[in-house]
Order: sequence, then C-alpha cells, then structure tokens
Amino acid sequence: MSRLGQKISEIRKRKGLSQEELAAKASINLRTLQRVEKGETEPRGYTLKSICQALQVDVEEVYDYNKEADRSVLLLLHLSVLSYFMVPLGNIIFPLIIWITQKRKVLHVQEQGIKLLNFQITWSLITYPLIVVYGIMKILHYPGANYAITAYLVLYFLNVVYVVRAVLLIYKESDKNLYPLALNIIKP
Repeated sequence: MSRLGQKISEIRKRKGLSQEELAAKASINLRTLQRVEKGETEPRGYTLKSICQALQVDVEEVYDYNKEADRSVLLLLHLSVLSYFMVPLGNIIFPLIIWITQKRKVLHVQEQGIKLLNFQITWSLITYPLIVVYGIMKILHYPGANYAITAYLVLYFLNVVYVVRAVLLIYKESDKNLYPLALNIIKP
C-alpha cells in the first residue's frame, strides 16, 4: 500500500466512512478508490481533489509531500503554551510562530497547531476578561472580587492540565483529540 493510499484509508476510517460512501461522496468509481487505497495507482488532479473534498481535508494533509516526523517539534509546540506564565498572550504568540514556521515541514504540526491555537484563543477570550473584571471590582472595593480571580486561577490550572495531557499523549503517540472543542477561529 502506498503512503498516500494508506493516508486516505486512515482518514476515511477515522471519519467513519465506508469505501462505497466515500466513492459516492467524491463522485468517483468505487474501483478507483479501492486501487488508490491499495497503492495500485496514485490519484491525480480531479480524483485527488474530489477525495479530499469528500473527506473535508486539505490536499496537503493527505499528501504529506516531504514532511518529516519530529516529535520534538510537536512537544515544543504544545509546551510553548506555558510561556503565558512570563509573557501576556504568550500562549498564542509562541505556538503561532512555531506553527507558521513548521507546518509545512513536520508531520501533524498543521492539524495540531490549528486545534491548539483555537483552544488557546478561546481560553484567552474567556480568562483575560476575568482579570479586567477582577481589577474593576478591586478598584470599586467590591467584596466579590475574589470570585473572579478564583475563577481565573481555576481556568489557568485547567489550561496547564490540558498542556500536560497533550504532551503525554504525544509521548504515547496517541491520536486522541488533544484539546476540547473551541471556537473555530483558525480553519484548516
């Protein structure tokens, strides 16, 4: 089986589609899809584009060109989130830099970077207003100010937990969803 055919087969199975369903969605012959997945032929042009559209993936995700597998880059991508301990919005800035520079060079950086950045943007949109609310409540000497900072600290801790969980899953080479649902700001 060719690497391209194997990748198409993996994505199809991950999406819960049978070969018949994918062939119908892609408007291609079932036998063509079977030959592609077995590695007997390489899809070109229209066929590859149709398969990718039916799978709702980018051609680059299926066609890894010459990307290398480098787990250290993936680990650095996820661990860079912890830079928000020292730099405001570092949880977005540093992963964004790594994602932009490595997404075409290293396997899985493209898709994991998108999920990570969407989660961190969502997390920031939720937590940073809590700091503002806390500041306003503190200035106004409002007695409930501690609730806002407590909520922020709990969310802060959860973010660290998600980062540690993602790193452990990468070490185990697990393909689980590393982050929960988030706003879909950066699209594949």
